[in-house]
Amino acid sequence: MQVERVTAYGERYWEPHLEGTTLHLGGLELDLDALSGPEPRRVLVYARGEEASLEPTDWLGAELHLPAREVERVQVGEAVYEDEEGGTRVEPVYETRLTPVNTELVLVRLFPLQVFGGEA
Repeated sequence: MQVERVTAYGERYWEPHLEGTTLHLGGLELDLDALSGPEPRRVLVYARGEEASLEPTDWLGAELHLPAREVERVQVGEAVYEDEEGGTRVEPVYETRLTPVNTELVLVRLFPLQVFGGEA
């Protein structure tokens, strides 16, 4: 995971922490596999006081840039058919799945948190 801090007055930020594909940020647990897909995605995380929220507020605390995930074909079983001559034919059955998100390519851009009551 790459972390980038946008500097400005105040310079207080959430501290992101990654466990597997779960990103901990401002009290939120974000499942990066669930948020990402076959196309690159940008996810905005807003500040509600000191807490993070995916619901829009007037203060942006972070933006996540998630890479596209690859689609792979995985054999999940076999199908048995009877052919025209009465013989048995076995064919593989495939399912398409997304590969896990490559967390090394995830970019977390942090914005300074809002200063309340004159605190720095």
